[in-house]
Amino acid sequence: MGVRVVRISRENAAEAAQLIRAQASPPPDIIEAVEEIVKAVRREGDDALIRLAEQFDGVHLSRDELVSTMEEAREAYEAAPSKLILAMKRLRQRLLTFEKRLYKRLVLNIGSEGTRIEIRPAPLESVGCYAPGGSASYPSTVLMMGVPGSIAGVRRLTLATPPRKNEQDRRTVLAASYIAGFSEVLWSGGAQAIAALAYGTATVRSVKKIIGPGNRYVLEAKRVVSRDVAVDFAAGPTELLVVVDSSTPFRQAALEMAAQAEHSPDTLVGALALDSESEAGVLESLSDLLKELPHYSPASTSLRSRGFVCTADGWDAASRFIEALAPEHLLIYAETGRKRLRDIRSVGVVSYGRNASGVFLDYYAGPSHVLPTDGWASIRGGLTVLDYVKLLPTVRPSKIALRRAYREMRELILAEGLPLHLKALEEAAMF
Repeated sequence: MGVRVVRISRENAAEAAQLIRAQASPPPDIIEAVEEIVKAVRREGDDALIRLAEQFDGVHLSRDELVSTMEEAREAYEAAPSKLILAMKRLRQRLLTFEKRLYKRLVLNIGSEGTRIEIRPAPLESVGCYAPGGSASYPSTVLMMGVPGSIAGVRRLTLATPPRKNEQDRRTVLAASYIAGFSEVLWSGGAQAIAALAYGTATVRSVKKIIGPGNRYVLEAKRVVSRDVAVDFAAGPTELLVVVDSSTPFRQAALEMAAQAEHSPDTLVGALALDSESEAGVLESLSDLLKELPHYSPASTSLRSRGFVCTADGWDAASRFIEALAPEHLLIYAETGRKRLRDIRSVGVVSYGRNASGVFLDYYAGPSHVLPTDGWASIRGGLTVLDYVKLLPTVRPSKIALRRAYREMRELILAEGLPLHLKALEEAAMF
C-alpha cells in the first residue's frame, strides 16, 4: 500500500516525530530558486510578474491585468450563481460571528488612583493575503482571510492569488474577494506574489504585513521577505493526524485523511493508533480507500508517499508524539484521547468525538482554517483578527499615581543607574 507503519514508545516519541517531520523540509533547490525570484521581482517589477505568470501559470497578462479593482469584483459577484453566493455568505456570517466576539474582548479599560489606562486594537494600515491557486481555487480561504481583516478595520486589504486560465475560476475568486471585503486582487502566485507584496512594483502597492497559506515556494518566500516586512507564520502544505482506537469509525477516519491529502501531493497525513486492533482497522480502511482513488491523484500520491500509521504503547507515548509532531489538524476519535484533551497543546486545531471532522473545521465551524504547519503549532494557533491589529496601550496618569510611582520605584530606578529617569518622574509628580 505504501503507507509507513511506525511503533511509538514513551522513549522514541520525539525522535519518531522528528523523522516524520524531516521529510517536509524544503530542498536546497527551492531555497535558491526563491532567492532568485525575489531578486527578480525587486529588480524588474511588473515585467518579472508578467514573465513568471507565463512561465509558471501558463497565463499571459498585460500590466493592466495584474491587479483587479473591487468594481470588477462586484461585477463577478453579481453574475455568480446564486447558490454559490449563498454558500459564501453563510461562511462569511459564521466567520463574522466568531471573529467579532473575539475582537470585542481585545478592548481593556482600567481605572486606578485616577489613572486611565486603555488597551485597544489598532488596525494595521495594509495587509496582503495570499490564497493558493494552481490546480484548485479556494474561495473559502479568501473569505477566511478577508473577513477578519475587515472586522479589524485594515485600510487596504490586498488579495494575491495565482492567475487563472479558467475564466469561471477567476470570477469565483473575484466574487469571494468582494464578499470578504478586500480592496484589490493581485493576479500573481508563488514566491513572486510574496515579493511583490513585500516590496511593491509600479503597479502593485507594498503592504505592512503578509499572511496566508501556500506551497513550499510561498513558505520560503515569506521567510526571505520577513527581513523587511511582517509575516504571520508558516502555513504550508496541509497536515493532519487522526488518533484512533477500537471504537473509531475507521472508514470516516480514512476519508478525513484522504480529504486533507487531496490538497496536494506534499501533504503530511497520518494516523496514531492506541492499540493493534485500531492499527489494523485504519490500515484496512486506508487500503480499501486507496483502491477507489485514481492512482495519480494528489490524495493517492500523498498517502502512498508520505502517509503513515503510528501505534503507541499507551496514551503517555501518544501525547508525547503529538506534542513533538505539532500537527496542523488533530482529530481525536479515541475515547481515551477525548478524556485527556488538556494534555494537548501543540496543535493548530483539534476536533474530537465520534463526529470529529477536519472538513467541518475547514468550511463551517467558525475558527479560521489558515493554520500553522511545519511545527509552528507548538508556539501559536491559527489566523484570527489579532493578526490584523496591534494592541495599543494609552495611559493618562493622575498626580496621585505619579507620586506613588516616585516613592515605590525610586530605588529600582537608581539601581538601574538612570538618574534622569528619576528626575523626570519627580518633576511630573510635583508639577
